[in-house]
Amino acid sequence: MSESQTDSNMVYPETPVNLPQNNQDPEYGSDIIADVLADLGFEHVFLVPGSSFRGLHDSLVNHTRNQKPEIILCTTETIAVAMAHGYAKSSNKPALCIIHDLVGLMLGSMAVYNAYCDRSPVMILGGAGPLDPAQRRYIDWVHSANTQSDLVKPFTKWTSEPPTLQSTVDAILKGHKIVSSKPSGPVYISVDQGVQEGGIPDDLVIPAIDLPQYQPAAPMSANPNSLDQAAEMLLAADMPLVVAGRFGISSDVTPVIRKLVELLGAAYADDRSIVCMPTDHPQNLSGDADIRRNADVVLTIDCIDPTNAVLGYNEAERGRDGQKIIDLSLDNIIPNKWSNFGNLESAVELEIKCDPLFGTEQLIAVIENKLSGGGSHKAGIEARKAVLSDQHAALRKAQTEDWLAEKDASPIIIPRVIYELHEAVRDKPWFLPVRNHRSFSEGIWQFDGAGQYLGSDGGGGVGYGPGAAVGASLARHKKGQINIAIMGDGDFVMSASAIWTAAHYHVPLLVVINNNNSWGNDEHHQIRVAKARSRPPENAWIGQRMVDPDIDFATVSRGFGAWAEGPVADPNALAGVFIEAVSQVEYGNVAVVDVRTAL
Repeated sequence: MSESQTDSNMVYPETPVNLPQNNQDPEYGSDIIADVLADLGFEHVFLVPGSSFRGLHDSLVNHTRNQKPEIILCTTETIAVAMAHGYAKSSNKPALCIIHDLVGLMLGSMAVYNAYCDRSPVMILGGAGPLDPAQRRYIDWVHSANTQSDLVKPFTKWTSEPPTLQSTVDAILKGHKIVSSKPSGPVYISVDQGVQEGGIPDDLVIPAIDLPQYQPAAPMSANPNSLDQAAEMLLAADMPLVVAGRFGISSDVTPVIRKLVELLGAAYADDRSIVCMPTDHPQNLSGDADIRRNADVVLTIDCIDPTNAVLGYNEAERGRDGQKIIDLSLDNIIPNKWSNFGNLESAVELEIKCDPLFGTEQLIAVIENKLSGGGSHKAGIEARKAVLSDQHAALRKAQTEDWLAEKDASPIIIPRVIYELHEAVRDKPWFLPVRNHRSFSEGIWQFDGAGQYLGSDGGGGVGYGPGAAVGASLARHKKGQINIAIMGDGDFVMSASAIWTAAHYHVPLLVVINNNNSWGNDEHHQIRVAKARSRPPENAWIGQRMVDPDIDFATVSRGFGAWAEGPVADPNALAGVFIEAVSQVEYGNVAVVDVRTAL
């Protein structure tokens, strides 16, 4: 049995040698910065080495001794930011990454955008400068800019380019407060190379980080009048529908949402690529094509794009005439609207700005108060629950029958992959940091509720999956869970080297690749365009298929240090392969399974 198999509950820090037994006082600006990061509680820092933060890198190793934060070495800046993104969602606290100046920030910018759209608390430090031109080497002129943060300013919550050590310390403390405050989002702070490698001014002030001015504000409560209006609308509805969104990454959400849904006798549906309610709850109609269309009052909670939550972009699926939408969220609190993400104003009848979980609890209290007075609502609520229960049972039955008809097809249909994988872990403590969302069939994988799946990338930036899965799994490596990431071959191939980081730091993880040898989403687009133009759809594969040669994902993964199997083309072989892959993860290894799936 290997070392990783024996001690699978640990992540092994790389321990510096030849250092004094006692911790030394800081000598350089970067030592101070490393101390501040440690005091802020960062346990890990995701980075790709760069000369622009060589001073800070040295301090993290030789001053704070690679402990809190421990360096997690990544292979590209895109992966480093994605790992921090996944770690932040999994740990429910800010994550830290450091990236090289200019070119590193350019490479990582797509991942920054994903974190912004996903409202994830990621603090990004970027090497910079030196600000003083006299200190610059040739490469510093190539890699520095006067306003480096302009690269990501449109899709970050806050940026700063401090010129001195004092202003750098102040910026990090302020940035930590901003990134910790809801609505969350990434912040970017440049750390000047001259400041890092310079001395410590005698008048430097390092404030106590537990002072009130450095703490995030308490959750924002809802307007009482708006809550009362929302309660009246929901209780008067013929078919109320609750759609819950991104806050489903936290397990605290399910008891609250369940109570609200049962109290109202409302139908429930998850927002795009999230899970907030148990799959088998009798009022859960996730996957029902008609429920959003038929509801007369829809309550969207923490849905970053309420228009999409009620299918408003698809004219054929828009809700019934007179449908009213209540939106309870912190959306639009972040004023930056550089991109068009979620920019179409929904036809919202009532907008309630508040912390989504706190606001939902407040709304429940108002509804309970109104129901305590009796009236005609209770009979209607119980009758509706019975109807919804029948709909739920029929829906789940139909969902099962749909995929069973093709269960033995090859290439393998994705519902068969989901079923066999779930069977392999259903009695074990599993966790899904990443999964495919458009092709993830509802009703097969049995979720207990929120906190078991971390949702999508946020901004649609392909390549998020591998890095986010490793970062999220690192945050949970001591919980004894089987971390499982299901992703497409395009997502994997863009960031496959994240597997090396998982193997190097002994982060147990199972990656299942839905491999259709194609940029499948775009191939479907080409088919639609060709049909619309009366052109041959048979040509849609050109410029889309990754074949001749096929990518050997198993060999690639083994080269990064993982156990790997595939491509698996026989659906009847899946069960055995997944059982072995799960056992590898239980030993503490990284496992990758390449499954040949249908387009």
